[in-house]
Amino acid sequence: MIYIDVALTSLLVKSDDSVYIDKAKVIEVKKQTEEKQTAKVQTEAGLYYLTLANSTPRLMPGDWIDVNTEVSEITNPTVPHAFNFKQYLQSNGMKGTIYLSSTRVIHQEWSIRAYQFELVNWIKEHYPPLTATYLQSWFLGVRNDLSEDISDSYATLGIIHLFAVSGLHVGLLVGIVSYVLKRLGVIQELADLMVVMLLFCFMMISGASPSIVRAASMAILAKVNSRFKWNLSSLDIFSIVFLINFIAFPLQVYQIGFIYSYWLTFCLIICQSVIKPLSPKVTFFIIPFLAQLAILPIQISQDYSINLLSYVSNLVLIPVVTTLLIPCLLITLVIPPFSLITEKILSVFEQVILVAGKYLDLRWVIGSLNLSMVILMILLLFLAGWFVEKNSQSKKWMIVLVSTFVLLEIVRSAQPTSKVTFLDVGQGDSTIIQSPYQRCTIVVDTGGKVSFTGEVTSIFNQTLEPYLLGEGIRAIDYLILSHGDVDHIGEATSLMETFNVKHLVVPKYSESERLKDVIKLAKQLNVNILTPKTNDTLTCGNQTLTFLQPDEKQANENDQSLVLTVDISDLTVLLTGDISTEVETDILSQYPGLKLDVYKAAHHGSKTSNSLFFLEQLAPSISVVSSGKNNRYGHPSQEFLSTLSTLNIPLLNTQVDGTIQFEMKRGKTLVHRFH
Repeated sequence: MIYIDVALTSLLVKSDDSVYIDKAKVIEVKKQTEEKQTAKVQTEAGLYYLTLANSTPRLMPGDWIDVNTEVSEITNPTVPHAFNFKQYLQSNGMKGTIYLSSTRVIHQEWSIRAYQFELVNWIKEHYPPLTATYLQSWFLGVRNDLSEDISDSYATLGIIHLFAVSGLHVGLLVGIVSYVLKRLGVIQELADLMVVMLLFCFMMISGASPSIVRAASMAILAKVNSRFKWNLSSLDIFSIVFLINFIAFPLQVYQIGFIYSYWLTFCLIICQSVIKPLSPKVTFFIIPFLAQLAILPIQISQDYSINLLSYVSNLVLIPVVTTLLIPCLLITLVIPPFSLITEKILSVFEQVILVAGKYLDLRWVIGSLNLSMVILMILLLFLAGWFVEKNSQSKKWMIVLVSTFVLLEIVRSAQPTSKVTFLDVGQGDSTIIQSPYQRCTIVVDTGGKVSFTGEVTSIFNQTLEPYLLGEGIRAIDYLILSHGDVDHIGEATSLMETFNVKHLVVPKYSESERLKDVIKLAKQLNVNILTPKTNDTLTCGNQTLTFLQPDEKQANENDQSLVLTVDISDLTVLLTGDISTEVETDILSQYPGLKLDVYKAAHHGSKTSNSLFFLEQLAPSISVVSSGKNNRYGHPSQEFLSTLSTLNIPLLNTQVDGTIQFEMKRGKTLVHRFH
């Protein structure tokens, strides 16, 4: 019996909550490339996230632009564990998105953000590329020009926080300025006033992100506390700043930068009793270690994994950044010709980071943690800290710490349910089949980069990768590619480069150049390659896969699609690729008694597939179609919908229902929709 969590539908329902907007003011430019621009804009209806699919006009803060369009509120994420764009917008006070192919600037207004923008452009004009990129990142809080490869390497090594303006940079700024003023003979009262004014200016021009506001506000309050002898402790100062920030901007508590900054600072403050008695040499090693432990629950909740080398990376690179890179950039600001040396140093630094990111990716994938697990982790870490504080010679803290990591591994693997998941990858296909306790994971097709709104995005980074990581999956036992179309195999190379794929299953007679490239990469990665024949079976965990088609060369690529049944926990699923009605007829002639529970619609519900006779013979309990919103083909077709209606077969459609998951546990099959 299949139990559906909500009523099924096969029709798109138009929302009535759209709002018409005629013009908008650019508040902040998020990113600008040759293909598009993104920005935060103010309208009469509130703040919105703007995407302009054009490099002209070059937007800047303060611009009033033509919009003249209807906008709707952003929807919930349709893929489990994927980035929650709706929550991101809401935490930044934005109501939804605006998409424009073109616009014009009506008039301009000056703003502080415009001044920051002009500074960025001035830096780009007067300094070499890498020097300009890091000057923007560390002194203005703008990371738009960091390449994707280098950003990924920083994230892999667990040091991405070093390249955002934070307490580290504020502390360096205060220390350097205070030292210079003291050497110049400026009296303490005037020096403190100048530092406070500098911090206010720095907050404004660097974007006033939560981490900057927290660090600068605490530094300012510390100066005031010292000047007026208020006798406030570090925890008092932290609490005052937190309360003011929370009252002024309550939605910021949902921003990951806010959570990281305040949580880490709080943990380091309460650990002062442990840190203070230690020598400077020991402190150098212990502070990064405590910081890594503190952010562990947040890091797992955010990335679903831990880089086992992040502690070492921070230990090595924090001194490099603070004693070499930032001083070089400061010298460059004062002596511009020094930028030639700085550029060389940064180039070598990035090359080292790229190599380290490629070969030192020691990620321990944990998976998504629920709130109770996060709270339990925090309590265990505090318990370990308490044992250290009470008796540094005791080994109890180590026992608690090791127990925490053992608990994480148990949680990762203790998933007693079977799952068949049809990911919402837009106009494409991707199906993940999971056995209980991580015994076997099979991925059938990966989706691809097919867009009908003009914007090309990474399907893998937004769908397949976060889903697999969120499920705690480290390796793919079998990657099955039905045929060579980009909407089925477009992300296969990304998947093989990111995860350990053990076996690649491909059709024998495909002539697709794209599929040949995938096979070539598989050979380089020592992936075992299989080309199944008709009636071949594959057993993995509690899954049995039977290949039905093709056994001979077909006239077109779609009919080369691998067709297979999946038997898992008393559920039978038919996966059909993009076959036509001719192949459907062949399958029925070879397997006249074929019956199933779930029918994956062929060719996204096309009218050239899914014949009435085929579905009548299969008699599925439910049908699933994977198709993208606004797709130019009109999938699923009216003919297919009429066939389902005639046969009284319910339909789940990724356009409407988002990711569709069949979960088998305790003898029941539950259907979940993520939309």
